[in-house]
Amino acid sequence: MRRAKLNAILVVMLLAGPVAVFAQSSLDPGQLPKSTTFYLAWHGTPSIDARRANSLLATWDDADFEPVRAAIIEAMMSRPADSAKAKAALTREELSQYALLLDNEIVFGYIVNPNQVKSSEAGQESQKNSWNGMFLVYDHTGKEAALARLLLQARMNEKDPPKISAATIAGISAIKIERKDGATFWADDGKYTLVASEPAVFEKISAWTKHATPEAATLSQTAAYREAGGLLKGGLMEFFFHFPNIIDRNWDTSVMGFRLRPLIQSLKLQAVHSIAGRLALDGARTRFQGAILGDTSTGSFFDIWDEGGTSPSSWQFITANTVSYQEWRVNLLGIYALIKRALQSTVGAGQPSPMDFLETQAATRLGMPLPDAIGLFSGEFATLQSSSTLDSAKQVYVVGIREKVATLKLLRAGLAERVTAERSEGDTTFLRMSEGGMASAAGTASRKYYHLAVTPGVIVASARDESVREILASAKTTHGENTLVPPAWQKAREQFPKTINGLSFFDFQRIDWTAAKERWIAESRKAPTSKGTQPEAARDAFANALKDLNPRVFPRHLHMTASASWKDARGMHVDGWIE
Repeated sequence: MRRAKLNAILVVMLLAGPVAVFAQSSLDPGQLPKSTTFYLAWHGTPSIDARRANSLLATWDDADFEPVRAAIIEAMMSRPADSAKAKAALTREELSQYALLLDNEIVFGYIVNPNQVKSSEAGQESQKNSWNGMFLVYDHTGKEAALARLLLQARMNEKDPPKISAATIAGISAIKIERKDGATFWADDGKYTLVASEPAVFEKISAWTKHATPEAATLSQTAAYREAGGLLKGGLMEFFFHFPNIIDRNWDTSVMGFRLRPLIQSLKLQAVHSIAGRLALDGARTRFQGAILGDTSTGSFFDIWDEGGTSPSSWQFITANTVSYQEWRVNLLGIYALIKRALQSTVGAGQPSPMDFLETQAATRLGMPLPDAIGLFSGEFATLQSSSTLDSAKQVYVVGIREKVATLKLLRAGLAERVTAERSEGDTTFLRMSEGGMASAAGTASRKYYHLAVTPGVIVASARDESVREILASAKTTHGENTLVPPAWQKAREQFPKTINGLSFFDFQRIDWTAAKERWIAESRKAPTSKGTQPEAARDAFANALKDLNPRVFPRHLHMTASASWKDARGMHVDGWIE
């Protein structure tokens, strides 16, 4: 079947997954050929006991969550009513049957062309000989009938039936399915179903399932895989993306006048070795761990992330009423330097780049060089929510700054036409800023405002002035260490590294879910959509789900989420859980 169709059905199967018996892992992705640049492995549906013990899966399996499960499926399978290409959608019963396929292991990925032409040798020949290294391996034990029905359903929905013939690859009898965009080979080899578009790839994955790949030729022997280490061991799902020899690809072309090879070289993308991660059940917790690994020395792509610290300045604004907190820190000057270097590389030596024009325009408008303006901000951004109904109008935003007077000058210069009021109280300057407006039929303007408070260390902003003042007042009572942070958040913070550049918490128990449900229903009725569109069908599906949903299902199972990110000599890392 077409890859896009396959991906959509697999996602639906995942969402509709029932309680099933856990399939023991027998496919070791580390034994894939070392030419594998990407894989995603699903290790089978968890056992009944594991699902019951896990907070997130217990929520999903709860009978009170059925309206949401149904809405997700309906939204994903809906099509515009007037679509000329509308085809028969899967029924709920069929989805339930196909969901059973997730009891067993699935691994799909990409293997590079072993005869890859170097960029210096590439030309039109590389365009003629296109390579599709995608593959899929599935343990079909006990699922033969459901898999056959799925394939039949997919083929019935195709507008142009493919040409099907027999083939033999590596001594295995296979089916060759030919379409306008290429051919796919499909075969059952022992307990595995193998799918690939290239005979060479088919041979490699067949050898992998038989544990016949020489150890020295396996992915586990590559430096990038070893660097990922424990991120690729155990769990429900794992993924790995390797960036091999990226500089050797065919970059000797131009796009809109920009030369690609100097651009790629200036970005130093070769400093990124891999992206890896896993999703695992840890008792009541569902845990995600991931990383972008590589050379983080100065001048590399990793400069976009801040080195971090022990306690963000926005931490002082957390109170006992805070229900959610998200904070992250980026290296703004590092991002600026990376973009400037990349744009300069696309033009000849001594020629002006697009960044030169932007710098001139910015300096004229802002009254200071662009790097100086960027340097006024620390790179910290945070959002805090204290509304028990998750009212977006009460959400507060915090931006870190380094110097108040210069920052105020910058705001006045850059947003002069938006500032409608300004007043100072002590060391804080309050601004009211217009987001813009639209003229009504009566000729009056309807405007939306944001309220800002500029302090010596941060800018606090919200749609409501009282929200800004409340959060500033709470910070004045902390004086040093914030003792108002919930103990559960403090305990979670201690489980992350001391130096971090991102932190996030959400407390499910502090939400008034009944009131939140009423507000969501009211807002869904106001959302404008066009008749006969897929977004409208999705909106209606979720609106109906909200009306039937028992909001107590969330606090019944869920307590909090916590996550953090940090940068070290190995790369950028993220770790978090929901419980």
